[in-house]
Amino acid sequence: MNLWAEFDDNPDASLPSSRQPHERRLTDYAVQASVRDWLLHDYAAAYCRSLAATRIFRRCYWVEAPGTGARMPANTAPEGARESKRASQAPLMAPMEGLSEPGSPINLAPAGVRPEKGRPKAIKQDVPSTLQSIKELSQVLARESRPITLHGLILEAGSSKRGAAKMEQKGQKAAARELIIPKEGGLVRAGWSEAAPVLLSTIDQAAAIFLLSPFGKTIFSYEDLAPLYTRTAPTELCLLISHKQVQTGLLPSLRTRAGASAFTTLLRNDRWKVLLADNFETEQSIDGLINALMSSMQQHFLTVQRIALPMQVRPAVIELAPYTLIFATRRQDSLTCMNDAVCINGRRLDRQSHRGVLMEDWFEKQQQERHAEQFELLYERILQAGRTQRTRRWPELRQRLLLANFGQYTLNDYDDVIARLLSSGRVQCEWRQRSPITTDTEERRIPGNEDTLLWK
Repeated sequence: MNLWAEFDDNPDASLPSSRQPHERRLTDYAVQASVRDWLLHDYAAAYCRSLAATRIFRRCYWVEAPGTGARMPANTAPEGARESKRASQAPLMAPMEGLSEPGSPINLAPAGVRPEKGRPKAIKQDVPSTLQSIKELSQVLARESRPITLHGLILEAGSSKRGAAKMEQKGQKAAARELIIPKEGGLVRAGWSEAAPVLLSTIDQAAAIFLLSPFGKTIFSYEDLAPLYTRTAPTELCLLISHKQVQTGLLPSLRTRAGASAFTTLLRNDRWKVLLADNFETEQSIDGLINALMSSMQQHFLTVQRIALPMQVRPAVIELAPYTLIFATRRQDSLTCMNDAVCINGRRLDRQSHRGVLMEDWFEKQQQERHAEQFELLYERILQAGRTQRTRRWPELRQRLLLANFGQYTLNDYDDVIARLLSSGRVQCEWRQRSPITTDTEERRIPGNEDTLLWK
């Protein structure tokens, strides 16, 4: 069975009566909502706490520009809600308690102002639920011992042909001058190309997480991404790429002179042209173009990681959705947070896919055994790497292993292994400072940059 045979980008499409509930259509809207919620609660929350711990950054921005035209129209809220319900029945990412359901209507009218008579529904339905999710997360972060404020900016270019024609007549520069970016967060009626100059000026040197779709309704140019490449403030870049959009939008564009020239400028080379040869399958071309984009980004970031997106298609069955998330960062703490987010979500999705199935206890036991085997494998990898590379600093060795095994083990897994190695005597540590902790917790003491490892 071809899982993606009836893949549909139309958020208003309904399920045929002959289809089973677990064989739902997958839409861009459902994917974006699932990825957004996962990133917010598994990655952004942890990263904001890391920023707050430095006591340098007091606020962080979540900037999202879907770029696919998948926004829920105001007059189709009931169907959007049904689509969200279907998405939650077979989630792309593992569902988490306390998340706002994608597409659920919220009211962001100013306090003390009553909506116009006869129009309350339009006000509620026209605002994406992600603003509510960001607001809820920001409230949680603000109440912690080291608070930080999270603001959300959602860019929507709109789907009206009349509005698009008007924007084109005005010109991008003129339209950008008319834009007002709410500094405290909100909805921006513009695409990334029009809003980027004003938006980046508004958020100034604040930390920011960008979730963009470079091959959506419009294909990004070098000018669209260059400001993020050169931004000096903490910049976390997440590019969500639909393989279907690459196939139906990007690939045909690359066969034109203008499209090929623009993509060559974006990548700063034309080596990608070999991917258009007749001997390349479509999937190979898509994979190669994504890798080419990643290679062009590597010189601007500490690391660029390609993240696959798992999806539960039916009980006890998980497959990869035809999407790719490219993650780029210049900060080690951000890399660690994303690594943990990918690993935790994979384990959670595997665990939740077996809930309620026959022999659930057996599946849980199998998962525990696999986790134990993976831990032993990590133990041997760290021991071998330490002995061969003779690395003296644990954070340095851990960073190398994390990059080589991105998304497979959490930071706590690595620290558990080094603690076990120290207690077994296979490695010794010359501590710079004597620990004031008791003997009972001595085994969990983790070496820092000032401590020296001695491998046996």
